[in-house]
Amino acid sequence: MATLAKNFSTLIVLALTAYLSMAQPASAISVELAKKCRAMAIKAHPTQKAGTKQTGIEKAQRDYFRECIAKDGKMEN
Repeated sequence: MATLAKNFSTLIVLALTAYLSMAQPASAISVELAKKCRAMAIKAHPTQKAGTKQTGIEKAQRDYFRECIAKDGKMEN
C-alpha cells in the first residue's frame, strides 16, 4: 500500500512539473510602447487641473492605456 501511494504521489509531481513547464511566461512591454500608450491616453483623456471634482478621467486613462498595450499600440484615433 505504501509503495502504491509513493508511486501515485511521484506520478502527480511529474505531471504537475510537466504542466507547469509548458506554461509561457508573460513578456514585458517595451519602454517605447509604454511611453506611446501613455501619451495617447493623456491625449484621449486630458488630465484635469488640480482642485477640480473627480470626473473619472483617471480610470478612463488607465483603461485606455491597458487597451493600447493589449493592441500593441495600434489604437483608432
